[in-house]
Amino acid sequence: MATFPAFLRNFQMYPQKGAAYEFLSPLLGQLKQVDFVLRVANPLANQGQMDSNLDESLKNAILALGASPVHLPLPPGVPQKLDFAFKYADQTVAVEIEKANREKILRDILKCHMYFHSYANFAIVALPKNYPHLHGVWDLFDFGKQRFDECNTYGFGTAGNLGRILLLGFQQFDASTNEPLSVETRQRMRAHASGR
Repeated sequence: MATFPAFLRNFQMYPQKGAAYEFLSPLLGQLKQVDFVLRVANPLANQGQMDSNLDESLKNAILALGASPVHLPLPPGVPQKLDFAFKYADQTVAVEIEKANREKILRDILKCHMYFHSYANFAIVALPKNYPHLHGVWDLFDFGKQRFDECNTYGFGTAGNLGRILLLGFQQFDASTNEPLSVETRQRMRAHASGR
């Protein structure tokens, strides 16, 4: 397995209004850079799909700002796994990180509603602004903002619950070059992992 140092930077919150933003912006506004590791297990399998420890790294960065870890039991019969949860100023916050699949963002918003039934006060859906894949770079954060606005416009969720959800965008960088992750950096990492 080949590993590559990377980092997150340029954090952005959406929407910049409502209960979730008011509560979480003093905490998340302190995020400047989060270091993490990208891994390529088999560059020839599954189009050289990459894995990472991004979830754990983002969790540790938020905890370092003064939050504390908390277990959030899900309702019976809900087969979903929570990425992580934390407690901050006596409020419980559930976190979903969608690193690669823009089609799952609506499901992530639904999962936030499930976490509210497990007594989470707020929820974060974290999304990269630059997810490099085989055919280009997707801005999942922008895609998530569009889906979130459509939820508000067409009543997919109540205004009260949607107001408790915050989207957290971030840009991903290759730490060896300080360049944003791109199709080119992805290809370079895959080539290095295969020894080319």
